[in-house]
Amino acid sequence: MNNKTSLFLVTILLLAVSCSAATGPTLLMEKRPQGMDFTGGIGPLVKYKTVRAQDNFGGDMTLWGVRLFGGRLRDPELGLIYAAGTLNGRALKFSLDMAGLTLEDSFREDARVKWRATLGGGHYKLQTSVGGLVRTKGSFSYFEPMILGVLPMTRHIVLEFGVGYTFAGATGVRIEGLALQCEMLMGKF
Repeated sequence: MNNKTSLFLVTILLLAVSCSAATGPTLLMEKRPQGMDFTGGIGPLVKYKTVRAQDNFGGDMTLWGVRLFGGRLRDPELGLIYAAGTLNGRALKFSLDMAGLTLEDSFREDARVKWRATLGGGHYKLQTSVGGLVRTKGSFSYFEPMILGVLPMTRHIVLEFGVGYTFAGATGVRIEGLALQCEMLMGKF
């Protein structure tokens, strides 16, 4: 996928989220309830990344994972995130695992638009598809700021769509770049 196509998809995604976020169930933060001061959730996620490795190997990669978070209402929330994926080629296979600690908060004016910063680490391995000969492997640290749109489905299920950028300290491979993410969280919102 080239840069123009990626930019077009991100623009369409952000427009869809912003248009549909104006409707739907009311979030706890929007109601300002008395006595309900905890929010949190857990759920699966899917993430899109572009990776590059040696021997001109690379491409678009889908990572699957899980995210857990919690905190006090109207305060920044802490969470954990884990995602893993594999990019298969004809002769090579690239595996990527990422885990991190998240800090997130909504913009005060709108509870349906949030920011998130993730600090974490991961492992990668490039190996041959047949025989499993490891060409390169290693670990890295990363920082990933992200802007998210929240789409409530019910009072206890929300979809979050995010766009961000991954800054990664990996050597020998390129993990750094645009990150698109979608999560389905279940909990108290």
